[in-house]
Amino acid sequence: MDERWLAVNVKGKGLVVLSACSHAGIVNVLKHARLSFADVPLHAVMGGLHLSGANEAIIPQTVEAMGEFKLAQIAAGHCTGWRAIAALATAFGDKVLAPSAVGKRYMF
Repeated sequence: MDERWLAVNVKGKGLVVLSACSHAGIVNVLKHARLSFADVPLHAVMGGLHLSGANEAIIPQTVEAMGEFKLAQIAAGHCTGWRAIAALATAFGDKVLAPSAVGKRYMF
């Protein structure tokens, strides 16, 4: 309900969704983006997934639910946490998961 996100419609690809820390849950952010732009496919998500610390318990459910979006790229950021990064890497592989870092560039 109180999440801020931005979506960019990349010609020929679809939406690149940018989220800060995904406090409302990245799955909720992606569902909201899909609902808001129903005629545009989701292509990528970038930002913190807020799965470290106390939220580590929901890593399996989050990773499983993210599969439904068929994302071409997941650029997981600062508050995703190493356990979630490992789970995402196992589920989606290196071609989809591209952990973000300061100064890293993404081309869409």
